[in-house]
Amino acid sequence: MKFKTAFTFGLGVIAAASAHAADLVIATVNNGHMIEMQKHTKDFEKANPGITLKWVTLEEGVLRQRVTTDIATKGGQFDVMTIGLYEAPI
Repeated sequence: MKFKTAFTFGLGVIAAASAHAADLVIATVNNGHMIEMQKHTKDFEKANPGITLKWVTLEEGVLRQRVTTDIATKGGQFDVMTIGLYEAPI
């Protein structure tokens, strides 16, 4: 039940962040929870016409490096990034 609540909250955040966007690029780690979340893409897009979710799924170390570089250079490669407990305080 906790995952479902977190997932619903996550989709709400994405919907709020994408009020004017047509495509959202989401960087996420390659784990079971995030893979499960991706399975709901069609439902989200159906409920939010005009918004397309594009997932970039990477291994944890690669994701951490790419997200850190993207933020440091203000590259804007990703619109939404999932982070873990390690990154949250940073």
